[in-house]
Amino acid sequence: MEKKSVLFVNFSLHSGGIEKSLVTLLHLFDYEKYDVDLQLFADEGLFLPRVPEQVNHLPSLFPPEYRLQIRRALPALLRQKKPLIALCRLLVSFAGKTPGGMGDRLARMWRIEKHFVRAPKKEYDAVVAFMEGQPIYYAVTKVKAKRKIGFIHGDYKAMGLDEDYDRRFFGRLHALCTVSESCRDALCEVFPQWENRFFVIYNIISPAFLRKLAQEPADFGDSFAGPRLLTIARLSPQKGLDLALLAALILKKRGYSFRWYIIGVGPEEADLRDQAEALGLNDTVFFLGEKANPYPYVRACTVYVQPSRFEGKSIAVDEAMALAKPILLTDFSTAADQIDSGKTGLIVPLSPDGIAQGLQQLLDSASLRDSYSKALASLDLSNEGEISKLYDLIEGRRPPQ
Repeated sequence: MEKKSVLFVNFSLHSGGIEKSLVTLLHLFDYEKYDVDLQLFADEGLFLPRVPEQVNHLPSLFPPEYRLQIRRALPALLRQKKPLIALCRLLVSFAGKTPGGMGDRLARMWRIEKHFVRAPKKEYDAVVAFMEGQPIYYAVTKVKAKRKIGFIHGDYKAMGLDEDYDRRFFGRLHALCTVSESCRDALCEVFPQWENRFFVIYNIISPAFLRKLAQEPADFGDSFAGPRLLTIARLSPQKGLDLALLAALILKKRGYSFRWYIIGVGPEEADLRDQAEALGLNDTVFFLGEKANPYPYVRACTVYVQPSRFEGKSIAVDEAMALAKPILLTDFSTAADQIDSGKTGLIVPLSPDGIAQGLQQLLDSASLRDSYSKALASLDLSNEGEISKLYDLIEGRRPPQ
Protein backbone atom coordinates (compact mmCIF):
# COMPACT_ATOMS: atom_id res chain seq x y z
CA MET A 1 0.00 0.00 0.00
CA GLU A 2 1.34 3.42 -0.98
CA LYS A 3 2.17 5.65 1.95
CA LYS A 4 0.24 8.87 2.49
CA SER A 5 2.14 12.13 2.89
CA VAL A 6 1.61 14.36 5.92
CA LEU A 7 3.11 17.77 6.63
CA PHE A 8 3.33 19.05 10.23
CA VAL A 9 3.71 22.80 10.68
CA ASN A 10 4.82 24.57 13.87
CA PHE A 11 6.59 27.77 14.78
CA SER A 12 9.66 26.30 16.52
CA LEU A 13 10.65 23.54 18.93
CA HIS A 14 11.38 25.49 22.08
CA SER A 15 10.73 23.79 25.40
CA GLY A 16 7.02 24.51 25.72
CA GLY A 17 4.10 22.18 26.17
CA ILE A 18 2.97 22.46 22.54
CA GLU A 19 6.43 21.62 21.25
CA LYS A 20 6.81 18.75 23.68
CA SER A 21 3.43 17.38 22.63
CA LEU A 22 4.41 17.58 18.95
CA VAL A 23 7.70 15.74 19.48
CA THR A 24 5.92 13.03 21.50
CA LEU A 25 3.35 12.64 18.71
CA LEU A 26 6.09 12.34 16.08
CA HIS A 27 7.82 9.61 18.10
CA LEU A 28 4.60 7.56 18.15
CA PHE A 29 3.64 8.13 14.52
CA ASP A 30 3.16 5.18 12.15
CA TYR A 31 5.94 5.59 9.58
CA GLU A 32 4.99 2.39 7.82
CA LYS A 33 1.78 4.08 6.67
CA TYR A 34 2.84 7.72 6.42
CA ASP A 35 5.69 9.79 5.02
CA VAL A 36 6.08 12.78 7.33
CA ASP A 37 7.59 16.20 6.66
CA LEU A 38 8.09 18.86 9.33
CA GLN A 39 8.01 22.57 8.49
CA LEU A 40 9.08 25.07 11.15
CA PHE A 41 9.07 28.82 10.86
CA ALA A 42 12.30 28.85 12.88
CA ASP A 43 14.70 25.91 13.27
CA GLU A 44 15.42 26.50 16.94
CA GLY A 45 14.60 25.09 20.33
CA LEU A 46 15.65 22.54 22.91
CA PHE A 47 13.51 19.83 21.30
CA LEU A 48 15.08 20.04 17.83
CA PRO A 49 17.43 17.09 18.50
CA ARG A 50 14.42 15.00 19.57
CA VAL A 51 12.78 15.00 16.14
CA PRO A 52 12.70 11.33 15.02
CA GLU A 53 15.03 10.37 12.19
CA GLN A 54 12.06 9.13 10.13
CA VAL A 55 10.81 12.73 9.82
CA ASN A 56 11.96 14.76 6.82
CA HIS A 57 12.79 18.10 8.45
CA LEU A 58 12.38 20.80 5.77
CA PRO A 59 14.51 23.97 5.81
CA SER A 60 12.95 26.62 8.04
CA LEU A 61 10.84 29.37 6.53
CA PHE A 62 13.02 32.03 8.14
CA PRO A 63 16.75 31.92 9.00
CA PRO A 64 17.82 32.15 12.68
CA GLU A 65 18.89 35.78 12.22
CA TYR A 66 15.27 36.73 11.55
CA ARG A 67 14.51 36.21 15.24
CA LEU A 68 17.19 38.65 16.43
CA GLN A 69 16.38 42.16 17.59
CA ILE A 70 15.82 44.40 14.60
CA ARG A 71 19.15 46.27 14.98
CA ARG A 72 21.04 42.99 14.77
CA ALA A 73 18.70 41.17 12.38
CA LEU A 74 18.88 43.63 9.49
CA PRO A 75 22.67 43.75 9.03
CA ALA A 76 22.94 39.99 9.59
CA LEU A 77 20.32 39.23 6.92
CA LEU A 78 21.85 41.71 4.49
CA ARG A 79 25.30 40.16 4.98
CA GLN A 80 23.75 36.82 4.03
CA LYS A 81 22.35 38.44 0.86
CA LYS A 82 18.74 38.00 1.95
CA PRO A 83 17.35 41.49 1.27
CA LEU A 84 13.72 40.35 0.94
CA ILE A 85 13.80 38.61 4.33
CA ALA A 86 15.45 41.73 5.77
CA LEU A 87 12.61 43.83 4.34
CA CYS A 88 10.06 41.43 5.83
CA ARG A 89 11.74 41.69 9.25
CA LEU A 90 11.71 45.49 9.05
CA LEU A 91 8.02 45.64 8.13
CA VAL A 92 7.14 43.16 10.89
CA SER A 93 9.04 45.34 13.37
CA PHE A 94 6.97 48.38 12.38
CA ALA A 95 3.76 46.35 12.59
CA GLY A 96 4.67 45.12 16.06
CA LYS A 97 4.84 48.65 17.43
CA THR A 98 1.16 49.39 16.87
CA PRO A 99 -1.14 48.73 19.84
CA GLY A 100 -3.24 45.58 20.18
CA GLY A 101 -3.36 42.14 21.76
CA MET A 102 -1.77 38.87 20.72
CA GLY A 103 -4.37 38.17 18.05
CA ASP A 104 -3.88 41.59 16.47
CA ARG A 105 -0.12 41.09 16.48
CA LEU A 106 -0.30 37.64 14.86
CA ALA A 107 -2.66 38.93 12.19
CA ARG A 108 -0.46 41.94 11.39
CA MET A 109 2.62 39.72 11.19
CA TRP A 110 0.96 37.25 8.83
CA ARG A 111 -0.37 39.98 6.52
CA ILE A 112 3.30 40.82 5.91
CA GLU A 113 4.99 37.42 6.19
CA LYS A 114 2.64 35.68 3.76
CA HIS A 115 4.26 37.63 0.93
CA PHE A 116 7.75 36.40 1.83
CA VAL A 117 7.39 32.73 2.88
CA ARG A 118 7.63 29.98 0.29
CA ALA A 119 4.95 27.38 -0.34
CA PRO A 120 5.87 23.67 -0.21
CA LYS A 121 6.93 22.20 -3.52
CA LYS A 122 4.61 19.20 -3.31
CA GLU A 123 1.00 18.45 -2.54
CA TYR A 124 0.23 16.46 0.63
CA ASP A 125 -2.52 14.09 1.59
CA ALA A 126 -2.82 16.04 4.84
CA VAL A 127 -1.31 19.06 6.58
CA VAL A 128 -1.42 19.39 10.38
CA ALA A 129 -0.89 22.91 11.72
CA PHE A 130 0.01 22.19 15.32
CA MET A 131 -0.67 25.58 16.88
CA GLU A 132 -2.70 28.74 16.44
CA GLY A 133 -1.59 31.77 14.48
CA GLN A 134 1.05 31.49 11.76
CA PRO A 135 1.07 27.66 11.46
CA ILE A 136 -2.68 27.61 10.74
CA TYR A 137 -2.46 30.66 8.48
CA TYR A 138 0.40 29.03 6.55
CA ALA A 139 -1.34 25.67 6.23
CA VAL A 140 -4.52 27.25 4.90
CA THR A 141 -2.87 29.83 2.61
CA LYS A 142 0.28 28.15 1.31
CA VAL A 143 -0.06 24.37 1.53
CA LYS A 144 -1.76 22.21 -1.10
CA ALA A 145 -3.32 19.29 0.80
CA LYS A 146 -6.40 17.10 0.52
CA ARG A 147 -7.05 17.43 4.26
CA LYS A 148 -6.23 20.48 6.38
CA ILE A 149 -6.16 20.01 10.17
CA GLY A 150 -5.44 22.65 12.80
CA PHE A 151 -4.77 22.62 16.56
CA ILE A 152 -5.67 25.12 19.29
CA HIS A 153 -3.97 24.24 22.57
CA GLY A 154 -5.81 26.65 24.83
CA ASP A 155 -9.10 28.22 25.80
CA TYR A 156 -9.79 30.27 22.68
CA LYS A 157 -11.82 32.88 24.56
CA ALA A 158 -8.97 33.50 27.03
CA MET A 159 -6.09 33.55 24.53
CA GLY A 160 -6.66 37.03 23.14
CA LEU A 161 -6.84 35.87 19.52
CA ASP A 162 -8.56 37.80 16.72
CA GLU A 163 -11.74 35.85 16.00
CA ASP A 164 -12.68 37.98 13.00
CA TYR A 165 -9.32 37.31 11.38
CA ASP A 166 -9.24 33.64 12.39
CA ARG A 167 -12.73 33.04 11.00
CA ARG A 168 -11.51 33.29 7.41
CA PHE A 169 -8.95 30.53 8.08
CA PHE A 170 -10.96 28.21 10.34
CA GLY A 171 -13.67 27.97 7.71
CA ARG A 172 -11.15 26.42 5.30
CA LEU A 173 -10.00 23.70 7.74
CA HIS A 174 -11.47 20.22 7.55
CA ALA A 175 -10.91 19.78 11.30
CA LEU A 176 -9.75 21.88 14.25
CA CYS A 177 -8.48 19.90 17.23
CA THR A 178 -8.09 21.01 20.81
CA VAL A 179 -6.90 19.36 24.00
CA SER A 180 -9.87 19.32 26.39
CA GLU A 181 -13.66 19.41 26.43
CA SER A 182 -13.62 22.91 27.93
CA CYS A 183 -11.43 24.14 25.09
CA ARG A 184 -13.78 22.60 22.55
CA ASP A 185 -16.73 24.26 24.29
CA ALA A 186 -14.97 27.63 23.94
CA LEU A 187 -14.48 27.09 20.21
CA CYS A 188 -18.11 26.08 19.79
CA GLU A 189 -19.24 29.21 21.62
CA VAL A 190 -17.18 31.54 19.41
CA PHE A 191 -17.61 29.64 16.12
CA PRO A 192 -20.91 27.71 16.42
CA GLN A 193 -21.22 27.31 12.65
CA TRP A 194 -18.28 24.85 12.63
CA GLU A 195 -19.12 22.86 15.76
CA ASN A 196 -19.02 19.58 13.82
CA ARG A 197 -15.39 20.26 12.79
CA PHE A 198 -14.06 20.62 16.35
CA PHE A 199 -12.48 17.57 17.98
CA VAL A 200 -10.72 16.77 21.26
CA ILE A 201 -7.34 15.02 21.05
CA TYR A 202 -5.67 14.89 24.46
CA ASN A 203 -1.96 15.52 24.94
CA ILE A 204 -0.36 12.09 24.69
CA ILE A 205 1.25 10.85 27.90
CA SER A 206 3.35 7.73 28.50
CA PRO A 207 3.77 7.41 32.31
CA ALA A 208 6.23 4.50 32.00
CA PHE A 209 8.49 6.56 29.74
CA LEU A 210 8.27 9.58 32.06
CA ARG A 211 9.14 7.49 35.10
CA LYS A 212 12.19 6.15 33.27
CA LEU A 213 13.40 9.65 32.41
CA ALA A 214 12.71 10.83 35.98
CA GLN A 215 15.29 8.42 37.41
CA GLU A 216 18.17 10.68 36.41
CA PRO A 217 19.53 12.95 39.20
CA ALA A 218 18.00 16.39 39.67
CA ASP A 219 20.59 19.13 40.12
CA PHE A 220 18.85 21.99 41.91
CA GLY A 221 22.22 23.64 42.46
CA ASP A 222 21.95 23.57 46.26
CA SER A 223 21.83 21.26 49.27
CA PHE A 224 18.54 22.57 50.63
CA ALA A 225 16.77 19.96 52.76
CA GLY A 226 13.35 21.61 53.10
CA PRO A 227 10.23 21.61 50.89
CA ARG A 228 10.81 22.26 47.19
CA LEU A 229 8.07 23.79 45.05
CA LEU A 230 8.35 23.46 41.27
CA THR A 231 6.77 25.20 38.28
CA ILE A 232 7.53 24.39 34.63
CA ALA A 233 6.28 27.11 32.32
CA ARG A 234 7.07 29.55 29.58
CA LEU A 235 7.89 32.84 31.31
CA SER A 236 4.96 34.79 29.89
CA PRO A 237 1.99 36.65 31.39
CA GLN A 238 -0.32 33.68 30.73
CA LYS A 239 1.50 31.55 33.29
CA GLY A 240 0.85 33.81 36.29
CA LEU A 241 4.38 33.69 37.68
CA ASP A 242 4.10 37.30 38.88
CA LEU A 243 1.29 36.07 41.14
CA ALA A 244 3.45 33.13 42.26
CA LEU A 245 6.19 35.50 43.40
CA LEU A 246 3.73 37.49 45.49
CA ALA A 247 2.44 34.22 46.99
CA ALA A 248 6.02 33.22 47.83
CA LEU A 249 6.45 36.53 49.65
CA ILE A 250 3.28 35.94 51.68
CA LEU A 251 4.50 32.48 52.73
CA LYS A 252 7.94 33.78 53.58
CA LYS A 253 6.45 36.51 55.80
CA ARG A 254 4.42 33.80 57.55
CA GLY A 255 7.64 32.07 58.52
CA TYR A 256 7.67 29.20 56.02
CA SER A 257 11.04 27.87 54.88
CA PHE A 258 10.89 26.55 51.31
CA ARG A 259 12.42 27.01 47.88
CA TRP A 260 10.49 27.56 44.67
CA TYR A 261 12.18 26.50 41.42
CA ILE A 262 11.00 27.68 38.01
CA ILE A 263 12.02 25.81 34.85
CA GLY A 264 11.51 27.64 31.57
CA VAL A 265 12.41 30.70 29.53
CA GLY A 266 10.33 33.42 27.92
CA PRO A 267 9.76 37.12 27.35
CA GLU A 268 9.03 37.92 31.01
CA GLU A 269 12.25 36.42 32.40
CA ALA A 270 14.05 39.71 33.06
CA ASP A 271 10.95 41.30 34.62
CA LEU A 272 10.34 38.28 36.84
CA ARG A 273 13.94 38.21 38.02
CA ASP A 274 13.72 41.93 38.82
CA GLN A 275 10.44 41.36 40.66
CA ALA A 276 11.94 38.52 42.72
CA GLU A 277 14.90 40.70 43.66
CA ALA A 278 12.70 43.66 44.55
CA LEU A 279 10.59 41.41 46.80
CA GLY A 280 13.66 40.03 48.56
CA LEU A 281 13.13 36.50 47.21
CA ASN A 282 16.59 35.77 45.84
CA ASP A 283 17.08 33.18 48.58
CA THR A 284 13.67 31.61 47.96
CA VAL A 285 12.86 31.65 44.22
CA PHE A 286 15.31 30.21 41.68
CA PHE A 287 15.12 30.37 37.89
CA LEU A 288 16.69 27.22 36.43
CA GLY A 289 16.26 28.04 32.72
CA GLU A 290 15.47 25.36 30.16
CA LYS A 291 15.95 21.68 30.98
CA ALA A 292 15.99 19.02 28.28
CA ASN A 293 14.82 16.52 30.90
CA PRO A 294 12.73 18.24 33.61
CA TYR A 295 11.26 15.02 34.99
CA PRO A 296 13.89 14.35 37.70
CA TYR A 297 12.99 17.78 39.12
CA VAL A 298 9.30 16.84 39.14
CA ARG A 299 10.10 13.55 40.88
CA ALA A 300 12.20 15.36 43.53
CA CYS A 301 9.82 18.24 44.28
CA THR A 302 7.44 18.41 47.24
CA VAL A 303 4.58 20.15 45.39
CA TYR A 304 4.08 20.94 41.71
CA VAL A 305 2.47 24.38 41.19
CA GLN A 306 0.78 25.74 38.04
CA PRO A 307 -0.28 29.36 38.78
CA SER A 308 -1.60 30.10 35.27
CA ARG A 309 -4.14 32.70 34.26
CA PHE A 310 -5.35 30.39 31.48
CA GLU A 311 -4.41 27.03 29.98
CA GLY A 312 -5.73 24.57 27.45
CA LYS A 313 -4.83 21.29 29.07
CA SER A 314 -1.40 21.78 30.58
CA ILE A 315 0.97 19.01 29.52
CA ALA A 316 3.25 19.92 32.44
CA VAL A 317 0.36 19.20 34.82
CA ASP A 318 -0.44 15.94 33.01
CA GLU A 319 3.18 14.88 33.45
CA ALA A 320 3.25 15.83 37.13
CA MET A 321 0.08 13.78 37.55
CA ALA A 322 1.73 10.82 35.79
CA LEU A 323 4.61 11.08 38.27
CA ALA A 324 2.06 11.18 41.14
CA LYS A 325 3.17 14.50 42.64
CA PRO A 326 0.92 16.66 44.83
CA ILE A 327 -0.37 19.42 42.54
CA LEU A 328 -1.74 22.91 43.12
CA LEU A 329 -3.52 24.71 40.26
CA THR A 330 -5.08 28.12 40.10
CA ASP A 331 -8.71 28.23 39.07
CA PHE A 332 -8.19 28.82 35.36
CA SER A 333 -11.08 27.79 33.14
CA THR A 334 -9.83 24.28 32.33
CA ALA A 335 -8.26 23.39 35.70
CA ALA A 336 -11.12 21.04 36.65
CA ASP A 337 -10.52 19.10 33.40
CA GLN A 338 -7.29 17.86 34.98
CA ILE A 339 -7.59 17.88 38.76
CA ASP A 340 -10.47 16.76 40.96
CA SER A 341 -9.90 19.36 43.67
CA GLY A 342 -9.65 17.82 47.11
CA LYS A 343 -9.09 14.33 45.70
CA THR A 344 -6.23 14.37 43.20
CA GLY A 345 -4.91 17.87 43.88
CA LEU A 346 -5.93 21.34 44.93
CA ILE A 347 -7.48 24.13 42.85
CA VAL A 348 -7.22 27.57 44.45
CA PRO A 349 -8.39 31.12 43.60
CA LEU A 350 -6.31 32.91 40.96
CA SER A 351 -4.64 35.38 43.31
CA PRO A 352 -1.48 35.61 45.43
CA ASP A 353 -3.54 35.03 48.60
CA GLY A 354 -5.29 32.03 47.04
CA ILE A 355 -2.00 30.45 45.96
CA ALA A 356 -0.37 31.11 49.31
CA GLN A 357 -3.29 29.70 51.28
CA GLY A 358 -3.37 26.52 49.18
CA LEU A 359 0.37 26.01 49.48
CA GLN A 360 0.14 26.54 53.22
CA GLN A 361 -2.36 23.67 53.42
CA LEU A 362 -0.06 21.39 51.44
CA LEU A 363 3.12 22.37 53.28
CA ASP A 364 1.42 21.90 56.65
CA SER A 365 0.07 18.41 55.91
CA ALA A 366 2.26 15.56 54.71
CA SER A 367 -0.79 13.28 54.96
CA LEU A 368 -2.75 15.52 52.55
CA ARG A 369 0.14 15.47 50.07
CA ASP A 370 0.40 11.72 50.43
CA SER A 371 -3.32 11.24 49.80
CA TYR A 372 -3.10 13.18 46.52
CA SER A 373 -0.04 11.20 45.42
CA LYS A 374 -1.74 7.87 46.20
CA ALA A 375 -4.90 8.93 44.33
CA LEU A 376 -2.88 9.89 41.25
CA ALA A 377 -0.78 6.71 41.38
CA SER A 378 -3.99 4.65 41.23
CA LEU A 379 -5.09 6.26 37.95
CA ASP A 380 -4.29 4.93 34.49
CA LEU A 381 -3.08 8.10 32.79
CA SER A 382 -1.58 6.52 29.67
CA ASN A 383 -3.42 7.58 26.52
CA GLU A 384 -1.22 6.68 23.57
CA GLY A 385 -4.37 5.58 21.73
CA GLU A 386 -5.28 9.26 21.23
CA ILE A 387 -3.10 9.23 18.12
CA SER A 388 -5.71 7.08 16.37
CA LYS A 389 -8.05 10.09 16.37
CA LEU A 390 -5.53 12.03 14.31
CA TYR A 391 -5.16 9.09 11.91
CA ASP A 392 -8.93 9.13 11.45
CA LEU A 393 -8.89 12.82 10.54
CA ILE A 394 -5.98 12.35 8.14
CA GLU A 395 -7.90 9.54 6.44
CA GLY A 396 -11.08 11.61 6.23
CA ARG A 397 -12.94 9.66 8.92
CA ARG A 398 -14.76 11.15 11.87
CA PRO A 399 -13.04 10.01 15.10
CA PRO A 400 -15.03 8.85 18.13
CA GLN A 401 -15.52 11.54 20.79
